[in-house]
Amino acid sequence: DEGYEVEERDVPVEEMKDFDEVMACGTAVVVTPVGSATRLDKSKANGEDPLEGATKYQFGEEGEVGETTRRMYDRVRAIQLGTEEDKWGWNFKVE
Repeated sequence: DEGYEVEERDVPVEEMKDFDEVMACGTAVVVTPVGSATRLDKSKANGEDPLEGATKYQFGEEGEVGETTRRMYDRVRAIQLGTEEDKWGWNFKVE
């Protein structure tokens, strides 16, 4: 509905450097931004500092919610609250 092409595939870690936004979706969190991901490299760690040699991938502006993440959150919440049509049958009454 948002005009995005959905693609399901394994994502090479190296591609994360090109990501503008990353989000996680689920029943409890609805849609939540992922600010960064850190990849540890045991071969470069010095034993005292496990982050030594780690690669940190930052997504968007630190501490900010991206435009796409905000829009997706707002749409899911509107469907959950019944203010937007539930075209997919996500909501149902439990008796």
